[in-house]
Amino acid sequence: MRFQEHEPLYGTNHFRVLIGRQEFGFSEVSGLTSETDRAASPQETAHRFGTVVLRRALTRSRDLYEWRRRIIEGHDDRRPVTVQQLLGPGGSVANSWRLEGAWPRRWSGPTFNAMGNDVAMEEVELAFDDLVWLDDSAPRRRAPKSTEQGG
Repeated sequence: MRFQEHEPLYGTNHFRVLIGRQEFGFSEVSGLTSETDRAASPQETAHRFGTVVLRRALTRSRDLYEWRRRIIEGHDDRRPVTVQQLLGPGGSVANSWRLEGAWPRRWSGPTFNAMGNDVAMEEVELAFDDLVWLDDSAPRRRAPKSTEQGG
C-alpha cells in the first residue's frame, strides 16, 4: 500500500507586501476576493473584485496617507501591489498575488481610547482592476529578511 504525498499546508503569519517596488510592513491583509454575479443575464454577467484591506501599526511614515491624498486631488495614481505568502520568516515565496491597477479608496487612522493601551493602527482599503495569482513554478526566490512579522 502506497501513501499519497499530501500538499504542504502554508501558514498565514509570514508574508510581505510590495506597493510598486517598495516593501511595506503590514500586520494584516484581508479581502483577496474575486466573484461573479450570476443573477444577471449571461451577456451581462458581472465579474468583480472585492477591496483589499491592509493594516499596520501607525508610525511617522505618511506614505499611505499621501498616496490617498493624491487620489483625492484627482491624480490617477494606480500601482501594482504584490502580496507574497512566505514559507517562514525570511523564507521562500510559497504563493503570491498581484493587484493590478490598485489605488487607495479609503484610508483610516487610529481609534483613540483613553482607557485602553492598544497600538495605534492605520488601514488602507484598495480597489483594483484585476487580481492575478502569480505563477510560482519558476525557481523559488528568497525574500529579503524582514524584522517585522507579517511584513
